[in-house]
Amino acid sequence: MRATGEDVRRLRGQVADAVALADRASRDVTELGADLGPADARVVGRGEWIRSNLQSMRYLTDPFADALLSRSSLPKSVSAKAVGMQVGAIFGFLSTRVLGQYEVFLPNGRTPGQLTLVGPNLLQAERDLAEETDIDGTDLVLGVVLHELGHRLQFEGVDWLRGHLHAIITTYLAETQIDPDRLKSGLSQLKSRIGQGGLDVRDVLEAFLSPEQAVQMAQAQALMSVLEGHGNIVMDWGVEVLADDGVDPSRVRTALNRRRSSQSGPGRLVGRALGMAMKAEQYAVGEQFIAEVAERHGRDTFHRVWERPEHIPSPDELEDPDAWVTRITAA
Repeated sequence: MRATGEDVRRLRGQVADAVALADRASRDVTELGADLGPADARVVGRGEWIRSNLQSMRYLTDPFADALLSRSSLPKSVSAKAVGMQVGAIFGFLSTRVLGQYEVFLPNGRTPGQLTLVGPNLLQAERDLAEETDIDGTDLVLGVVLHELGHRLQFEGVDWLRGHLHAIITTYLAETQIDPDRLKSGLSQLKSRIGQGGLDVRDVLEAFLSPEQAVQMAQAQALMSVLEGHGNIVMDWGVEVLADDGVDPSRVRTALNRRRSSQSGPGRLVGRALGMAMKAEQYAVGEQFIAEVAERHGRDTFHRVWERPEHIPSPDELEDPDAWVTRITAA
């Protein structure tokens, strides 16, 4: 079903209202961004979302493009097309599913980032919810905006975070190779693991990453678990703050949970292949870590994670929040 002009106007109104509510609530619960200006958001179509992300991808990858292609034993034109087709296919798939995102890295290194919502996807998600529940688009939009404004406050309220993530990514890219021998070796490893009882996305990554890339990937996964889990926590804590404004916290959470659980069939399988299952795990692991720290040691203890890069929990500490608390409180 195509969106009407009235649909678009209504959605833009919902987004404006949600940003106004969520901006205040997200600052209250994160204790970040006190000096930032008012938040805003743009609503775009799927094509614009793809173009924007590809531009950001080029900003990150262009400095390494020549070295990457020169390290490949394949003809440069073949390597370039292979990379381009893979990136384009991934973003084409994701563009039909992403509801919103805080864009951390913009073309030419522009800062700050920007909050972008994908209008057609929000409208479709609202229709899907309406068929099964009495939850309307207002709850869905508020939840998405709260989550993404949590990311805005992370990257605009923590002065070292954008540079830290950029360093992880650039180190990873510097080690990237397009090598037929590595591909053959990786495929051989995967076949062996399938014969031992199956594999998951981590097996795929481990089969094709260099040792240095594996280190950077582990660091990135730990960091993203905290960031994504924190986005969900901001949503939960934020709607609790907004209860006095007539917001029903359970409806907002239900709206987003229904959206996540509704992905099934081929889309879910493709999603796993693209690493989306790992992203879902990031939400769960990071959210559980933060919730346990806050419950047992207080929210102020968790907020110490933003003091310096060394306070990001290790993968082992994500599974043992008390160990993380012991380390950072002893520092």
